[in-house]
Amino acid sequence: MFLRLITAILFLASTSLPASGADLPDRARQIMAAAAVTYSTSFQWHCSRTTWTKAVDNPLIMGGLWAAYGFAPAYSVMRKDGVLEVRDPTGLAGTISTFRGRSGERIYVCDGRLDHWAVPFFNEGEAVFVLSAEAVRDSTHGKVEVYVWAASGIGNAVLELGEVILRKHIDNRVTLNLQDARKIVETIESSPATSAAMLRGPLAERFETVFAP
Repeated sequence: MFLRLITAILFLASTSLPASGADLPDRARQIMAAAAVTYSTSFQWHCSRTTWTKAVDNPLIMGGLWAAYGFAPAYSVMRKDGVLEVRDPTGLAGTISTFRGRSGERIYVCDGRLDHWAVPFFNEGEAVFVLSAEAVRDSTHGKVEVYVWAASGIGNAVLELGEVILRKHIDNRVTLNLQDARKIVETIESSPATSAAMLRGPLAERFETVFAP
């Protein structure tokens, strides 16, 4: 079940709020320094840096397209008190705060909670995601860094023991999420009308405003 908690945190990072601020917050530094599990990977999307930036900074559009494509996970996401909150029927919940680094990085500070009797040591966890990208000719090359920390000493000890398995799970989920997000963004780049047609109401209007030629 704790892997489901990590999956929710990963999903939160892929549907984040627009970034604010310029410095890495102290809490993020602490999580990164104390992380029981770390992971990083790179990606390449065939889109301009401009399209990538607009997509990252407009999570409601990305969330609407994510749902229109039928991608998983299909969590309930809402905006509350300046952060995003995600829930599922099993008792899984999480929130995310987003910051923009000095070099244009997106830094995601995530809290995940799991209210389930079967998981006494893993009911809370925190993670930091650092997402960076640069333009290389007609493509965007990026990097994702993940730092995971449990809210208890016992939880972190178990995390460290299962680090290899957990890192493999993170790799699988990040890879799948990046593949799905790549499809969304590359379609926006190559055929914005196709993407616009998948949205309705305010989201469709917002898409036209953000991605208009």
